Amino acid sequence: MSQILSQIYSFDIFDTLLTRLVSEPTEIFRICGDRALHFGWINFTAETFQKVRINAEGRSRLFYEAGEVTLDEIYREVANTLEISAETIQKLKQLELDVEAEYLVAVPQARQLLEKARRSHPHVLFLSDMYLPEAFLEEQLQQHGFWQTGDRLYVSCQYRKSKGSGDLFLKAIADSQLRPQDLTHIGNSWQPDVAKPRALGIKAIHFDAANPNRYESILQENARFTNGITSLLAGLSRYTRLSREPKTSKEAIIGNIAASVAAPILTAYTIWILQQAKARQLARIYFLARDGEILLQIAQELAPKIYPEVELRYLYVSRQALRMPGLTKIDKAFWEWMFDDTDIFSINSLLARMCLDRTTAEEIFTSLGYPFELWQKNLSAQERITLRTKLERHAPLQELVLQIAAQKREVLKAYLQQEKMLDGQAFGLVDVGWRGSLQISLENAFALFGTKNPVGFYFALDKPSGGLKHRGEAIAFFFNLNHAVGLRNDIDYRYVSAMEVFCAGCEGTTLDYALQADGSVVPLLKHPHNQPALTWGLEFFQQSVIAFVRHLVERSPTDLIFLTSPKLWREALDRLFLTFNDTPTQQEAEAFTDCPFFDDPNELYHFYWAMPFRLVDVLKYAIALSAGFTVHRNAWYEASLLVSSPLVKAYLPIAIVQRKILKRCKKLVMSLKNTK
Repeated sequence: MSQILSQIYSFDIFDTLLTRLVSEPTEIFRICGDRALHFGWINFTAETFQKVRINAEGRSRLFYEAGEVTLDEIYREVANTLEISAETIQKLKQLELDVEAEYLVAVPQARQLLEKARRSHPHVLFLSDMYLPEAFLEEQLQQHGFWQTGDRLYVSCQYRKSKGSGDLFLKAIADSQLRPQDLTHIGNSWQPDVAKPRALGIKAIHFDAANPNRYESILQENARFTNGITSLLAGLSRYTRLSREPKTSKEAIIGNIAASVAAPILTAYTIWILQQAKARQLARIYFLARDGEILLQIAQELAPKIYPEVELRYLYVSRQALRMPGLTKIDKAFWEWMFDDTDIFSINSLLARMCLDRTTAEEIFTSLGYPFELWQKNLSAQERITLRTKLERHAPLQELVLQIAAQKREVLKAYLQQEKMLDGQAFGLVDVGWRGSLQISLENAFALFGTKNPVGFYFALDKPSGGLKHRGEAIAFFFNLNHAVGLRNDIDYRYVSAMEVFCAGCEGTTLDYALQADGSVVPLLKHPHNQPALTWGLEFFQQSVIAFVRHLVERSPTDLIFLTSPKLWREALDRLFLTFNDTPTQQEAEAFTDCPFFDDPNELYHFYWAMPFRLVDVLKYAIALSAGFTVHRNAWYEASLLVSSPLVKAYLPIAIVQRKILKRCKKLVMSLKNTK
């Protein structure tokens, strides 16, 4: 072969050209055990069979040269352990080959490497340290488009030689009449695929794209607690990120986080929603804008597997669009909504919440000492309290607000009728969280319209503010503080901000509804497109999530994942999320520096999720002139620190110590005053 062209390529097979839909190879044995138990071939658990199979391979290696064994030899040891019939052993062995074939997929980027290699020489070598039969591996390479006539395959169990020891490379070189420098090997494992061939004078390329990333490894580590389901999630995450084609390094990071972090969490949540809706025999599920946009897309892919009879709909709503129509009295909850403690709060933002225009409001607010020139000012905490106190005593304003609410309620009723929400059939609402205020606002309207109350499906629930309660059922996936159940006993704001980012919508927020001449109702959006989020990369993020879900539906060899409660996976998903949130990489942090975060219900402004800390804010914090140093209350702290300047990074620990010393000094001074 060296006489034709001087350079030829060899490829590792597993996790280089082909990879599995589970991230750990031994998960194949557990799946085999599960099926064998179902077929009645064994009378013990799948996990026990997995251990038997692993141990049998280890013992078999003791008896053969270089520890390289065939599948037949491994199952001879399985037979010795289980003492079952030769017929059953043959079935188990064939089952392993069948499951391997089901779970194998091609690594997309590897095709480009192989095409490049064939331009150097039409034939390539395939080398694998593997117990599976040579004929089986050749068949898989053919099936996935990697094999061509004239290629050669070297399997360690066939020759009792391995890549790890180097002698399988020497065998391939000798057979092909090559010099070591004429061969370039490509593989994913550093020692057998890179270090060893280089030591032999062979060129080597480390291609590790299919190696599990840190998030996929976490899911795999929890496989034994989830009946192997998180191993499948890890494999699907890997396959999804390998299948995507990012145009930039930033897009690659966004796609990886979508596939490896967001997709498993959002998919588990949506499977739970569909399972719960089926258990209650709901006719419809309404996904509330905008958090529901991506969740609806996920549900549309999953519903045929879980609850095909349910109707899935998208409802244009927002806190702003529903709070006013649902308002029937001015109470504490109303004022807490009006004066929700956003980072920026002005009279303009207050009027937007009250749905008051300048003409109507100017006389009222001028009389209270707030001329139009002051309406754009960001009010301090004390100024907000003062304004609220004045307005709570202003009866004419409150009457005007109730009149506006009554008008908007009629338009809302027409919209809900149009969307079939008032036809008396049982339905559910999907909203990520966190206090279920949209459901309460709708229930206030339902009480007047005379219809059934919904079931609210939330990722997590805190207790409603203002002493309010849900009239309908409100259940949550991750934790529910109303029922004192779940993985948290207090609101976790890390999830609050992250889920808002993961579930961002491509359209602007819903502000109101407009009744058309033909009687139809159209939602009025702040903007037709959520341009800041789209500019950041939201579309690629969403596409990566949906790709994960489609791979799950189309490629999952078992429906177990759709039948098992996803709440059993929560601990694994929690560890996955906290790894991402608490220890982001520098590249991950930088990818989210222009990811918008909308703090105001009317989207009068926005921040970014990972915003560098400013030195002036850190200085103010150090000398107790401000309560914190993050740019906004929903900032991703760990990522913001990573993208901050070196000076801020160096000074911040000192500032924190200074603040603690000041606090102790103040406490000491107060204590001395009290003793006098």
